[in-house]
Amino acid sequence: MKFLFVLSFGLAMSVIFLPSYTLSASTTSIGITQSAVEQLDAGAAGAGYDHTPTDPRIITTRVIEVFLGLIGSMAIFLFVYAGYLFITSHGDTAKLSKASKIMTGAVIGMLLILMSFSIANFVGKKLQQSINQGSDSGG
Repeated sequence: MKFLFVLSFGLAMSVIFLPSYTLSASTTSIGITQSAVEQLDAGAAGAGYDHTPTDPRIITTRVIEVFLGLIGSMAIFLFVYAGYLFITSHGDTAKLSKASKIMTGAVIGMLLILMSFSIANFVGKKLQQSINQGSDSGG
């Protein structure tokens, strides 16, 4: 058993610390050589990423939406935790009141987070529309 552990650990360490292979130019099916940067640009374009800069207001609304999503996850965790306290209270009134307070706070928090998320989403979409209209007419 010890030998198997040492063998698997050694294999894992050798894979982690092996020197990485460098990207070299490759030839496409029609014989054209592309550099690694061109291949990465082609992959990024295929995934929908381009070189046009994103407006800072759009980035800010995306950060706010991600932050609200994380806070929403915490509110769901609190709701589940309150349910666990409620189930394991065994009729103890102190634990029941603690669980109900946490659950009430979690529900109110989720409602506030959902409203905030909808406002941020609405503002972000309106900003995106106004930026797109401004760039189309300014062209």
